[in-house]
Amino acid sequence: MSMDTAPGKQREEQTGTQCGGSAAEGSCLARRRFLLTAGVGLGLSLASGTAVGEDNPEQSAGEFEIYDEATRLELGEEPEAILERAHELGEQYHREYGGCARCTVKALQDALDMVPDHPGLFRAATCLDAGAAPGRELSCGCFTGAGIVIGYICGGENFASRALAHRLIQKLAARFQDNWGTVLCRDALDHGNCSDLVGLTARWTAEILLEQFTDYTPS
Repeated sequence: MSMDTAPGKQREEQTGTQCGGSAAEGSCLARRRFLLTAGVGLGLSLASGTAVGEDNPEQSAGEFEIYDEATRLELGEEPEAILERAHELGEQYHREYGGCARCTVKALQDALDMVPDHPGLFRAATCLDAGAAPGRELSCGCFTGAGIVIGYICGGENFASRALAHRLIQKLAARFQDNWGTVLCRDALDHGNCSDLVGLTARWTAEILLEQFTDYTPS
């Protein structure tokens, strides 16, 4: 085999030989080229976890427009109903499935229309529960999950400003400090079980987001 023969060229020559190589059998060669191309596309689709003919849900992430200081969204229902739903879903999801970070994210996704139901957002929180380290020494997973949501909806892309996201997560940190004296996992657990903490964190985060991005004013 010649070293200067491109792999693609080799495949074409081999395919042509198998088809007979004559002009009358050009359709056979074209068909084989099509099958080769289709096979590559199928392989890429399967590798990405997307079946042929289906839309890739990950692509919807690019459609989300990041919120900024000027963003104002309309509420379709009473704020208190949204806050209660976030609280209840947080508790329910943790009781049923566990994982404080991911349950906080999912509760906010399902309770607030402003939080995109993007699977990557939920997936990013799946390993951050229980302080994400042995001994529960680091930040409570509820706090971390809420931070993932805040960063996703109003963080800066390509090293843009992160001021708004920082301000909102600090508001949540203040809630933790005022109620539990800490954002650490092991210390927060002194004030309730994980399901309780997830429910409260989802409610607090929802309230912070409503206050920032709608006309809602806490009583």
